[in-house]
Amino acid sequence: MKLYRNLLVLVALVFSQGQVTAQAQPPKLVVGIVVDQMRYDFLHRYSDHYGDDGFKRLMREGFSFDSTNYNYVPTVTAAGHASIYTGTTPSRHGIIGNTWYDRNLRISVSNVEDPTVHIIGSAVPNPNGFSPAHLLTKTITDQIRTKMGPESKIISVSLKDRGAILPGGHSANAAYWHDYETSPGNFVSSTFYQDSLPGWVAEFNSEGRSEAYMGQVWNTLLPLEEYDESAPDDNGYESLMRGKQAPVFPYDLAAIRDTYAPNEPYLNVLWVTPFGNTLLKDFAIRALREEHLGQDAITDALCISFSSTDAAGHTFGPQSVEVQDMYLRLDRDIAELLQVLDQEVGKGEYLLFLTSDHGAQPVVSYAVEQGLPAGLAVIPRFEHSLNFSLSLKYGAFNWIESFGTNEIYLDHALIAEKGVSLPEMQQAVADFMKEQPAVSYALTATELRENKYDSGLPAMVQNGFYEDRSGDVILVYEPGFVATYDFRTPITKVRGTQHGSGYEWDTHVPLLWFGAGVPSGASARRVHPTDVTPTLGRFLNVPIPEGATGQPLLELFEPARGSN
Repeated sequence: MKLYRNLLVLVALVFSQGQVTAQAQPPKLVVGIVVDQMRYDFLHRYSDHYGDDGFKRLMREGFSFDSTNYNYVPTVTAAGHASIYTGTTPSRHGIIGNTWYDRNLRISVSNVEDPTVHIIGSAVPNPNGFSPAHLLTKTITDQIRTKMGPESKIISVSLKDRGAILPGGHSANAAYWHDYETSPGNFVSSTFYQDSLPGWVAEFNSEGRSEAYMGQVWNTLLPLEEYDESAPDDNGYESLMRGKQAPVFPYDLAAIRDTYAPNEPYLNVLWVTPFGNTLLKDFAIRALREEHLGQDAITDALCISFSSTDAAGHTFGPQSVEVQDMYLRLDRDIAELLQVLDQEVGKGEYLLFLTSDHGAQPVVSYAVEQGLPAGLAVIPRFEHSLNFSLSLKYGAFNWIESFGTNEIYLDHALIAEKGVSLPEMQQAVADFMKEQPAVSYALTATELRENKYDSGLPAMVQNGFYEDRSGDVILVYEPGFVATYDFRTPITKVRGTQHGSGYEWDTHVPLLWFGAGVPSGASARRVHPTDVTPTLGRFLNVPIPEGATGQPLLELFEPARGSN
């Protein structure tokens, strides 16, 4: 009997070790997809027209977190991509916006600009440089390279520089983005990664795909009458593309191109169409094949950020047929990408997530006509009246160094020279701004440094605040209000959408998981995009970045507990 029991223990031990080994075997490839400006409701709003092999396949075979919300402001592209891949908020990773005011340089700086490097691959020599130098914490992609070693490859691609650079982190083999400023619209990179483009990228560029897509006509994928989830094609909430008399289909891109002067950049037109997403899909698939991603037991990563959805949203707004058609076509691009991954890497051999960097609010003019709360926060008027108020109280000087869309930077040198208390002036600014129409909160840097906010918009502001880069006073506007520097355009003439707030339309995004080890199901538990990185760390047995504040999504590892 004793021998029998020992034999059972041994069999159980071998079996359990085999299970652990199987579960611990990481996927060959991680694919991270960020769809720029994708609100959660787009998953279901257009679902009647999606095919079975794109978004629907991800939801059917994968796991959806239906209450995924950003937990900071501002909700913008750079901060979103950084937060997804670092597992923390701007308060730690430092990417507080797409741009911010640099007190030392006394100018606004971009989130990825870096004068110590320069662009490679542009058709015209470009002295500008871009890198992840401003990103202050590690990314999960950095951790993959550290754990897996130099044989692990990290490739990150996007139309936008920030959409490629920030997900790739500090250790990516390469980040590639689209140079729309010079024909033929090359994919370019930075000397931060390498001295010259690989041969396959140069070959891709030589094929002239950007120009080929610019010769296309964008018409609706389906008969126009089937787009009943959107407003009429011809409505007053959309911007006009050049050469168009109305914002309606079809869009003849060659005709639009002909309205530009000979040396005037025009390839940004491609970004506003679904052909921009398709171009990026083409490039991502080429990268997958040429870099041999997912072809051995050492985990690689392919980061893909689709940017055209954002460009279309800003141009036409979320109510538009154009945005709906773009998602129907993106659905097909994703279906093709999944098919290629199945063939090239293997079903069950790759792990994929899909999310967004932010959502979008209704077009202000549309919201007003619908009777919804909405309005404009006109920055020049705020700045003029605030400076007048401060001059009355502290003397006739220009106390404001920079007035951004939601951050006010005071002149610290002048304040010290005049012997004024900085916290006192910060509070004076906040008190004045709280009284202005459209302003909901005005929080000072001193308050954000000394207090701990646990919930609501103040907590979101604090999560988006990094003292060395943020302003002296942070503004939060009322729901539906957007900041503008244009004081001439009446609210009824505002076209296209905006984003950046802490409200549901900007914070609520999809989060889908699919592939190796992922159960099918869904959860309504409130989670955050910062949870992506800790979850990847658990899937890959990779240490999460030291700065991460998110939590692993346990439903993916304990499906019975999380499904509903």
